[in-house]
Amino acid sequence: MESSKALSHNDDSGFFFAQEMLDGDVTAAINFDRLQKHPQYGYIIFEYLLCDEKQFSRGIHPYTSHPRKYWYKNKRKFLGLWNAAKSLNAILYLVNYSKKGTAYENEILLIQVKDMDETGIIKEDVHKMTRENFKEWFRKINSECL
Repeated sequence: MESSKALSHNDDSGFFFAQEMLDGDVTAAINFDRLQKHPQYGYIIFEYLLCDEKQFSRGIHPYTSHPRKYWYKNKRKFLGLWNAAKSLNAILYLVNYSKKGTAYENEILLIQVKDMDETGIIKEDVHKMTRENFKEWFRKINSECL
């Protein structure tokens, strides 16, 4: 197994640097939460979609949220992710989650996007998972990529 380092901190500095350099301009870029290469599956893109506690009172939590419900807000982001996935011949996973310690911390919705167009996701595989199930699956995928 190749040596690597444990994930230890978030690199917000790159985001803030780009924000400063754009000086208020609309961005043409999208940020990837995670990109890795699997020896069998090829590239895998993960995009983490946080369900904030403020949304819980409106009945929105990881199992009930879906990009189709807010497509009008983030259409460009999701289409950018999909276009990148197609260009890399990558698997695109959208992962709905809420922060640890919140009411719905144990709900993880894993959405594997199979097809998408201007109107939204048109083909997908969706799996409701617990935090522990997802952790086990995620660690397995990660270790296979080392």
